[in-house]
Amino acid sequence: MRLPRSRFLLGLVALFSLAPPTAQASVPAPLGGGSVLQSGAASRCTAGFAAVSGKVGYLIASSACGKPGDTIRSGGRVVGVVPGAQVPPNGAIVIRVTNTTDWRLVGSIPPTDSRVTITGSVEAPVGASVCKYGATTGWRCGTILAKNVSITFPEGTLTGLTRTSVCAEPGDSGGPFVSGTQAQGVLVGGSGNCSSGGTTYFVPVNRVLSAYGLTILTG
Repeated sequence: MRLPRSRFLLGLVALFSLAPPTAQASVPAPLGGGSVLQSGAASRCTAGFAAVSGKVGYLIASSACGKPGDTIRSGGRVVGVVPGAQVPPNGAIVIRVTNTTDWRLVGSIPPTDSRVTITGSVEAPVGASVCKYGATTGWRCGTILAKNVSITFPEGTLTGLTRTSVCAEPGDSGGPFVSGTQAQGVLVGGSGNCSSGGTTYFVPVNRVLSAYGLTILTG
């Protein structure tokens, strides 16, 4: 006996409703310069730039973001680890990204809205305009004032830094400096604040790339 078309369709619906739901693959979230980072011991900081060595991805940040052996997280999810065998060049560290299920590295800042897409790391001269992105203050801009500057922090003296007129607040540490679409460096210190004005210092990103044999990730 031939079933009416309506009963046949209802039977198909009932049959497919019994099938187990298909698992939806999670889509990795963008991760890169400007991402908020935290280790178990450190307060919130900001990632500088994404970089690669072969097929392995890294984030460049300041040593305020963690120390060798630390597990680094963002939004509660593991990002990766700070390799144990490294000597941070003047306040910068690299983080090896081990969680590629939740994260995908991107060459844009910030990763969520890609306002600036990195195209390289050509060093800008003294007097050039420079902008910084921080997890606390967002985008702040100013001028490169001097290079090869040494400053002394409680933890020790850092050399070869670049001084700028860009302000910063707690939580911005490690954040990326750019001139146009060219990566310049990561924030390692400063004085003042964004209410009264301030001075900041960054480690030139090319020094970090050279120290660890990395290539800046472009957009």
